[in-house]
Amino acid sequence: MEGASPRAVISYRVHSWSSYSADFLPDRITENKPSDPKSRWLSEGNKLSQYLLLRLDQPAVVQSITFGKFEKSHACNLKRFQVLGGMDSSHLNLLCEGGLKNSSEPETFPLTYEVGGKPFPCCYIKIVPLQSWGHSFNFSIWFVELRGVVEEGRVREAEAWFEEYRERQAVRLCLKHLRQHDYPEAFEALQKKARVQLEHPLLTQLHSLLVEKGDFEAGERVMAEAAAGGHLDQHIAQQPVEAKWTAFEPKAKVGVGAHAVTPGMRGGHQMCVDPVAEVLYMYGGWDGSHDLGDFWKFDIGRSQWACLCQDTSLVGGPTPRSCHKMCLDVEGHSLYLLGRYLDPATRADIAQASGSTLIPSDFYRYCIDTDTWDLLSSDTYSDGGPQLVYDHQMCFDPTSQTLYVFGGRVLTIDYISEQSQCCYSGLYAYHCNDRQWIGLRPDYSGSNYIYDLKPRMAHTMLFHPGRHQLIVMGGQRDKQPLSDMLVYNVLSDETTVVADGKDSHIPASGFTMRTTIDPHTNEIYLLTGLNKFEEPSDRRDNRQHTSNSLWLCDMDSYKWSCIFQSPQAVWHHTHSSLPAPRYAHQFIYDHVHKMHYMFGGNPGDSSGKSQQNMRLDDFWKLKLVRHSKERLLRLCQFAIRKQRFDELALEDPVKALSYLQTSVAAIVNHDDQEESAEFRQLTSTLFTSPAPSTQDHGKEADDGPPSSLAEADDGPPSLTEADDGPPSSLTEADDGPPSLTEAD
Repeated sequence: MEGASPRAVISYRVHSWSSYSADFLPDRITENKPSDPKSRWLSEGNKLSQYLLLRLDQPAVVQSITFGKFEKSHACNLKRFQVLGGMDSSHLNLLCEGGLKNSSEPETFPLTYEVGGKPFPCCYIKIVPLQSWGHSFNFSIWFVELRGVVEEGRVREAEAWFEEYRERQAVRLCLKHLRQHDYPEAFEALQKKARVQLEHPLLTQLHSLLVEKGDFEAGERVMAEAAAGGHLDQHIAQQPVEAKWTAFEPKAKVGVGAHAVTPGMRGGHQMCVDPVAEVLYMYGGWDGSHDLGDFWKFDIGRSQWACLCQDTSLVGGPTPRSCHKMCLDVEGHSLYLLGRYLDPATRADIAQASGSTLIPSDFYRYCIDTDTWDLLSSDTYSDGGPQLVYDHQMCFDPTSQTLYVFGGRVLTIDYISEQSQCCYSGLYAYHCNDRQWIGLRPDYSGSNYIYDLKPRMAHTMLFHPGRHQLIVMGGQRDKQPLSDMLVYNVLSDETTVVADGKDSHIPASGFTMRTTIDPHTNEIYLLTGLNKFEEPSDRRDNRQHTSNSLWLCDMDSYKWSCIFQSPQAVWHHTHSSLPAPRYAHQFIYDHVHKMHYMFGGNPGDSSGKSQQNMRLDDFWKLKLVRHSKERLLRLCQFAIRKQRFDELALEDPVKALSYLQTSVAAIVNHDDQEESAEFRQLTSTLFTSPAPSTQDHGKEADDGPPSSLAEADDGPPSLTEADDGPPSSLTEADDGPPSLTEAD
């Protein structure tokens, strides 16, 4: 809720339940006693009819639910569950559906608490167990905590708005019924009295032109106006995306002195894109034998590489390295670089030379305008920042001029001790203007970590400037792959668990996967890398394989869809129409020009083993193609002209045939097999049409305009719902009487 205070704990009591076993009473869930095996509710059976109904002490906007657990994994823990809520116990809406890990760690889940962009209150929360971790075991809930808004004034405001919303939805449903059954006087009277708009005015105009007046040419003009006004953009954004890869062949090769070459084979390098200057920057990496210290610039417009420096350490810059991170401040014309990997022998040499038990972590900034490097810190740990790390993540917030660094494996002098007890770096913020480090989450060095944002390595992290959010995904911790998705709000210092890794419809856990973000469309793109899987023949044999699949996530719903899957094939030094599977590559995105770029990486093979010293030097660009506005408008025109042809076929078959051969044929894409077949099928209407009908345009006949045009609620998504339309989570049949659930 905008302007609301931090989420408060909401008090409740257990109102009713389906059953319980022995002394495992339902009200035990109000106390958090993880070491007491009896401090839990245990159902008497394991059927789907089990539930707990909680009554809040006062109405509240419930925003999250936390499940406490026993100190050890337990077969009765909930593997799958649902959470419902509402003001009336007999009419509850689905707020959340998820599952708990079979662990001892508490888990928090966000709940749906808004409809039409406004919060709604609840008096009841119902928890419905669906499956336990143990086969045929009864259900157990150990502890439940609810959080949200409890301020009386805000809750009353939300309750009053929600009642008005339900009434508007009921009126809309009545209006739709009256118009469909041709009661214009009753329709106009109700609309005038209630002052409720049934739909977008353009849809009302379309209905009048197509259904009532039969003015198809005017209908086409209205659709053209709708497209020009951006009303089809939301529908276009929801259409399937096609991935078009193109191998990038530079027009010229530019270097320094005798080094007139393009960047060589490498993995573990870093790239950034400046969408304003249309320039890519690349630094360092591992060529299979040595760390690299070369610094490159690629002019996108000229399709031309230029080597800015073969070894930046010779000009006051960083030493050769890999597994570092680099990010760009576009407005400040600066690049920031932090971290690296060092093998045990190199660490020993550093320790012997410095006499210290810690390896210093240097931190650099590159000024694009002056082509110079600045050493911001010789050791960030001494300045209050992270220790020396590798496989971490770093993002830049242009508004606050802040760098966020999260995770990564901490390098120590004692390599043997490091292998037995791993340490992962926490979350740090670097304020560029003040040159000051601030620790936001501590480092991780054991299973007793109590904070919400657990450090890891080889994960991904993105920053959404409009939402002030860091999005963390996947990675590895203590040799275990992670498939979760966390959202950290940099303003409120709160972490939300978006996905816990159990959903099979999200990308598999991966090592060195790459993600990008488009803050304008609120989409995340993920390209997988080195994945872990279990062989069906032996579930104890954890193996890895290299497979690149491209996924898209809608940040409004956090729903994933797979765009592209590469063939699992061993890489050969030949060009093809698709990039070979790889990991340790770079995959970056120009959100202004909507173009991805990918360079290099480790090809691996089908068993996940690196091909010795082989690395890649191929360069690709990726364009994600959606249906264009012009194509969608043409399909709308095709639908209108088909309807006009159907009506002409009833009245004058000869005129209908002429219209089919001219106006309809002109709008059809005859290269599209499905569309062409639909066009040819129209001719059958001329031979099956009944005698001319005297139907009135004021009524909707069975052969009336297609539903996409005739029904006010079935048009393009951006036009179908009024601004206060309900989200899918609140269109359940038990959300009040059926007539109140959904206007559509």
